[in-house]
Amino acid sequence: MPVPRESSPTAGPQPDASLEVCDTDSEYGLGVRTLVPRHEGEVIHHFTGVIGPELKQHTLQVSPGLHISETEIIGFLSHSCAPDCRLDMAASQLVALRDIRPGDLLTIDYAETEDVLYRQFACHCGAAGCRRWITGRLEAPNADGRAHLAALTS
Repeated sequence: MPVPRESSPTAGPQPDASLEVCDTDSEYGLGVRTLVPRHEGEVIHHFTGVIGPELKQHTLQVSPGLHISETEIIGFLSHSCAPDCRLDMAASQLVALRDIRPGDLLTIDYAETEDVLYRQFACHCGAAGCRRWITGRLEAPNADGRAHLAALTS
């Protein structure tokens, strides 16, 4: 039987019951859903994790060459080209960019934090300005991306 954590400043961050890691019912796997309404500018989540040089799936870049892993929530945020949240890596916060309804998936633009992605991918977010292929901010589309984008313009 697990031992409950004591509620004290030394016990570390407690799980946030207002957020839920969930299956997105898509090929993209897990995402994060808010269970309560959020308002523009609201800090939704304070995050912690392990910072190191390794780029892995579900890590996020905190500064050039450093990535945060073993986070409770942020490694599972979904991508959108018109996100409803942003990550403030200096303050370790997830912030709402607009009002968000309970039950909505929380999204960020992966290119806002990542110089290079662990894996580039086709985007189907449906935003008016969807880029159709998602890369890090410092990388060009790879061969799969160039082929995907070329097929869209044919």
